[in-house]
Amino acid sequence: MKINKLNKQICLFNSDTFSASLFELDYLQGNNLITGSSVGRGTTWFFQHQQKKYVLRHYYRGGLIGKINPDNFLYCGLKNTRAYKEFSLLEKMSQLGLPIPQPYAGRITKKNLFYQADLIIELIEGAEDLVAVLSRQVISELQWLEIGRVIRLFHDNNIYHSDMNSHNIMLDDSDKVWLIDFDKCAQRTAGAWKEQTLARLLRSFRKEKTKNSHFNWSEQYWEFLMIGYQQTN
Repeated sequence: MKINKLNKQICLFNSDTFSASLFELDYLQGNNLITGSSVGRGTTWFFQHQQKKYVLRHYYRGGLIGKINPDNFLYCGLKNTRAYKEFSLLEKMSQLGLPIPQPYAGRITKKNLFYQADLIIELIEGAEDLVAVLSRQVISELQWLEIGRVIRLFHDNNIYHSDMNSHNIMLDDSDKVWLIDFDKCAQRTAGAWKEQTLARLLRSFRKEKTKNSHFNWSEQYWEFLMIGYQQTN
């Protein structure tokens, strides 16, 4: 990881093609680099740069406090910022060979005692989250086994995902399974959090089924996922 400090901005990056301008929406739009967007807690932007596709995400607060203070965080040193932690974890998982989006750059903008943050990662080509896939089609038993196997792979490396849900698991057009969104995640010592993570994911599937009766999921598919999880990698 390379670190560049300029005035109140700190940029993290690992590529010689990086430019701080890539964090600026005006620059991306002015150079016709924007390829799309997605609206959730905030707007996530997709753009192209030197024949590669990227995702630009701003960090927002959730819950009630997010309505009052949407994106300012107390600054307690660079290594305690959300962008630094997520970028570092993505680099570590990449070195472990785990199926995650590759980190490209992070930015921390200091404002007195607070900071705002952004992250750029490489886009996973041809991938959709499980909610989008299962809202459209059934997936095979082998795919459910593979989802379980991949989750186990992260757990065997003691990677804790703080928001394990069906939106944060992706399938690409070659049926490869990916995990995304590692904000507030970490590498931990083994513990009960692994079972808690699985329980959270199960609740997520059940919630989506309640919201959409055509959602192609049932308890039987969870059993296949767990068989894959319990197999030795």
